[in-house]
Amino acid sequence: MRSQYFIIQPCFGCPFRTEAIRFVPHQSFDDGLTLLFFHAVNLHKETFTILITELMKIISPVRIHDIWAIDNPNQGRSASLNRPLLESEEYRDKWSATEYSRAAYALLSTTSHGTDFSRRKLVGVAHSGGSTGLMILQKRHPEIPFHGIILMDPGILPPDRPSSITLARLFNRMALSKRDTWASIEEARQDLSRKGGAYRGFAPATLESFLECGLRCVADAGAVTLTCSKAQEAAYYAANDMIILPAESFIMLSKEDRLPIHLIVCLKDKYSQRYVG
Repeated sequence: MRSQYFIIQPCFGCPFRTEAIRFVPHQSFDDGLTLLFFHAVNLHKETFTILITELMKIISPVRIHDIWAIDNPNQGRSASLNRPLLESEEYRDKWSATEYSRAAYALLSTTSHGTDFSRRKLVGVAHSGGSTGLMILQKRHPEIPFHGIILMDPGILPPDRPSSITLARLFNRMALSKRDTWASIEEARQDLSRKGGAYRGFAPATLESFLECGLRCVADAGAVTLTCSKAQEAAYYAANDMIILPAESFIMLSKEDRLPIHLIVCLKDKYSQRYVG
């Protein structure tokens, strides 16, 4: 499987430069599916590399053309491309799922990368908070020809439920209280992988990928910090489009029953480390 990076330039509706990666399997079918991955909040598109690699080993009955993964513009390697704009007054303490949907639409509506997505059998694949961006994309651009949607532990909350507001506020407070700076990459590696650490369940290669793509250097001191600031992550959970729009889109798609929707739900609660279900 070969891979190639692309940078989607700013356009009307999306002021950010956004990086995407394309994976092409050794056996690529012109009439096969094109998968588009959306990552979780405060992660990055390379998080899916191991998953996609393993998927290609077992998916032989399914005809795949290629697989894409796109950054949320304020996260991963894309955050470095947009640092001046992200630190501006307009965005410094603001973010929402809508921004991810705009970046995805910019990718899908251009052919500068050599791909005409309007001619593809497109399947959206989203993990956790990335699901909100995918659902908003479907809500606002129903003309995009998705042939199916796969949601992994989707961060889609029931509207008009007090529990949904409570959970959003909980994640908001967790984002603001989390550690975001380390004296060195090695200190970050030890802290994030320790027992009770945020990424203790990550495969070693996935953790290394996060250290490379999910952190950035602070000045010249050797210290590192999260590419996605705590303030912007917290703002995402407090944004108006966190609950209503994604839920409306999901309900609409379910009622229309015009394309298959697959839900993959983890039975192990990552917060209490107890099995639920």
